[in-house]
Amino acid sequence: VVKPVVDPSGCAPVGAYEVPDRLADLVDDRDHHCVFPWCTRKARACDHDHVIPHGESGGPTCRCNLAALCRKHHRLKTHGGWSYTHVDDGVFLWRSPHGHAYLRDETGTRDVTPDPDATRRRIVEAHRSTDPPEQ
Repeated sequence: VVKPVVDPSGCAPVGAYEVPDRLADLVDDRDHHCVFPWCTRKARACDHDHVIPHGESGGPTCRCNLAALCRKHHRLKTHGGWSYTHVDDGVFLWRSPHGHAYLRDETGTRDVTPDPDATRRRIVEAHRSTDPPEQ
């Protein structure tokens, strides 16, 4: 199969919910795999999800608002309490229903959940440094 080369900078948003093949190909080439944390399903076998929902929030159908999600993880995002944002081209920040955060990019997945103990220690130290000296 011979396909023309598509320039990502020349791919304008479309006004419809459906993702045209040329846009789907760009997303698949960028993401390589489902963008859910640690998923390895090939992007070509995935849905093309609107990060900002198309119907509710008017999210555009463009490369900057689409991500490859396998059907299982698409359903988890839609019905299971998971959410994500598009941080940069091919970089996604996921939040679990339990408050954990995961950064997914071309190198894989990293747990970026803030350490609550470290946060508490910083608050205590900041408070101690502003206390007046004891007399």
